[in-house]
Amino acid sequence: MSTVQIVIGTHGSFGEALVKSAEMIVGKMTQVEVVSLLPEMSLEDYMAKASAALADKGDQIITLVDLFGGTPSNVFSALSRKFHNHVITGLNLPMLIDLYLKISNGDDEKNLLELVEGCLTTLNESGVYTNDVLNNRES
Repeated sequence: MSTVQIVIGTHGSFGEALVKSAEMIVGKMTQVEVVSLLPEMSLEDYMAKASAALADKGDQIITLVDLFGGTPSNVFSALSRKFHNHVITGLNLPMLIDLYLKISNGDDEKNLLELVEGCLTTLNESGVYTNDVLNNRES
């Protein structure tokens, strides 16, 4: 199995729900950890939880977060200086599934930055205005 680890940082329980949804499609996901920012948590609490999640993962970590400039994004970006994790914002279901399938199928032999670029490509391509697509097919 792959050495690349996925850490997900989100507001609320979005990350857990996203993993459960992805598992409906790809089966049980290993090498994925979710760090949720809950309303009762302080910045220090979240920082400690995020640090603990990264501490035992080695140096092949891709961190997927929900919102650029939000606390999960800021915390994991700050921690990247220490843990060298790669942080990508805009987490969505297609991005998570695509990345997970690539690393679970051995594609993590690629440069980690290629996997990061793949996440960004999936993010950009996964948004589709379906009305436009359907209207073009009718033409």
